[in-house]
Amino acid sequence: MKGSGLIIACLLFFPAAAITDTELPAFTLGGLLFGDLYGVPSHHLPEGDGAVGLVIRRGYLTLDADFTDNWFGRARLELNQSGEFETYTYRGGFKDLYTGWNLGRQKLIVGLSPTPTFDLIESIWGLRYLVRTPMDLQGVASRDTGISLKGPLNASGNISYRTMVTAAVDFGSDSDDATKWMGALAWNPAPNWTIDLYLEKEWGESPFNRSTYQVFAGYQSESLAWGAQYSNEDRQEDPPLELASAFARKRVGDKVQLIGRVDRLLQPSPRGNGIAYLPYDPTAKATMWVGAVEFQATPHFAITPNVILTHYDRNDEGIRPKKDLYLRLTLFINFE
Repeated sequence: MKGSGLIIACLLFFPAAAITDTELPAFTLGGLLFGDLYGVPSHHLPEGDGAVGLVIRRGYLTLDADFTDNWFGRARLELNQSGEFETYTYRGGFKDLYTGWNLGRQKLIVGLSPTPTFDLIESIWGLRYLVRTPMDLQGVASRDTGISLKGPLNASGNISYRTMVTAAVDFGSDSDDATKWMGALAWNPAPNWTIDLYLEKEWGESPFNRSTYQVFAGYQSESLAWGAQYSNEDRQEDPPLELASAFARKRVGDKVQLIGRVDRLLQPSPRGNGIAYLPYDPTAKATMWVGAVEFQATPHFAITPNVILTHYDRNDEGIRPKKDLYLRLTLFINFE
């Protein structure tokens, strides 16, 4: 399926580059890179306990194209690090590869593109380089191959929708090999405020036979952003994924931002030790605390000292797993 998915996505993107209208297509090339200098004084995994290292976690190279006023596309390559302690192996792949059209006030996208699961949450959190959003961190795919449509539902635009239907195509560095429908309804009751309701249904053989619902409320201005969510994924016979999360980030100057976040796993992490960089003990419920100070050295470079602490409840055997403590200096270079 990987080969067929690549052919389909390339056919969607690249022929548009041959358009010769009165105006030539416009292309923009950009990229970003982020990683950590880290130490782990305490961890539930023996290989993590006491680990120290310097790692480049992600790298993106992005080509954006405007073929006409209403026809656009994106090809993004990702360099992925495996996320194991003191082990640095990399692999590459497509993160995005799609073509899209502006249809009046609506936007249609076909190909490998972001899903509506947490695209809005991620835009308000705005710090994926620091920590992924909660569902992303717990293994829910942020990209998939299919058809998406989004836009306003009323004249004022304060009610909008996002929907996507995906195919069972295993393509790209972050996608599900399942047929899936996703839908979200967002309401902006006042400037800077957002309430988002999300539903999802997968069809396929286990483990791809799941249903998800999610509620999010957030606020975003130039100096302050915060958000809170509840997410619940019924994974049929597999362990469920249920969590609540809240975050806030506050600018205290032109180049300094204070950041705080807490994630509460209401069920043990089903992905557990398979999570890159921040694995969870899979036997116990957990609370993860994030504290950080971001220094924006230049418009393209940020350095962020941060501390992440994961505290566990007692598991079914009455044992409390060892705390996970990460001390990190995170570097972020952004030319997108």
